[in-house]
Amino acid sequence: MKFNINGPLFKIETNDNFYTKKIEKNKLFDQVLSNFGINTKYSIYFINKKSKASKIYFVKNKKNIFVLRSSASQDSQYLKSQCKVVASLKKNFFFNILKGKYGYTFKAKNFYFILYKKVNGKIFNGKVNHLNEIFYNIVKLHKNLKKKNIFDSNLQIKKYKIRKIQNHGMLLTKKNFLNKIFSKKMIGKQTKELVTNNKFYIKNCINNIIKLKLEKKNLQIVHGDLNHSNIIVSKKRVRFIDLEDLIIDNFKIALAHGIFKVLRHVVFKNKNKLHYVNNYCINLCNNLIKKNIFSSHNEIFNFCTLRILSDISFIINSIYRGEKEYLYDFEKRILNLIELRYIFKLHELKS
Repeated sequence: MKFNINGPLFKIETNDNFYTKKIEKNKLFDQVLSNFGINTKYSIYFINKKSKASKIYFVKNKKNIFVLRSSASQDSQYLKSQCKVVASLKKNFFFNILKGKYGYTFKAKNFYFILYKKVNGKIFNGKVNHLNEIFYNIVKLHKNLKKKNIFDSNLQIKKYKIRKIQNHGMLLTKKNFLNKIFSKKMIGKQTKELVTNNKFYIKNCINNIIKLKLEKKNLQIVHGDLNHSNIIVSKKRVRFIDLEDLIIDNFKIALAHGIFKVLRHVVFKNKNKLHYVNNYCINLCNNLIKKNIFSSHNEIFNFCTLRILSDISFIINSIYRGEKEYLYDFEKRILNLIELRYIFKLHELKS
């Protein structure tokens, strides 16, 4: 199968452009920031980053720039625990979270707020010279997270209902379902054609996840969304942000998915780097197998497949409930399943 540079693959990125807009200070912001020891001499900016659970702001005063995040009460049940995990880690992994008068979180007007110092550096922009450092730190971060007691953590546990994931995944191979989501403009024409042409590949992906062994020994605290926008690169180090993605999950799934997300962004930014990414992926996987983190290339591929299919299943389930908040990510997730084939150089095999 020839890679069509003009097709929809590696074209959609929902977390790539973040504009800032200065907004007016108000009594709520004054109250929140006062709790964290910041006086009224500040300016505040709204950050346009799509987030399922929170709003993000930059707060600037004379000396520092801070990040303020607000979450609705119903989305904040794990926030205190996530803050404690970040605070317990070495500062060179995450950010420096601030403790206020009432702890790491502050509740006001049915919202929970956290504040941390802005991490020096830039969001990972797909440059290949950063890859070794990124993956080294991803593994190192999770070695540190593994030391945390998951039973006392009070974090969300990621669950995989394999039968439901399979059933929802198989819908992508059904003509009626594709016509329906296309007619409702959930996917484009090119994506519909691409999914149809990859029908047998998708079926194989779905069948292969049954073979996976989700062992309890691999359950630990993980960063559940290692996409480029949660990776900050500077001259000195690589750091990770977005504590809301700290969950309990299978480490192998989190790492496999992280490999895909990072390498996908390289191709998204540099379409001519696909061959480089193919070779890098092979070498990276070989290295992780040598370290006994994974047993085979197939295991890495299948764990990543499971995570992508799980995300697709989650969105389809939300559609059936009449919800629209996750639709912005639906087409991208479907394409991710096929993009994975190109990252692992399986596109040369017949569909």
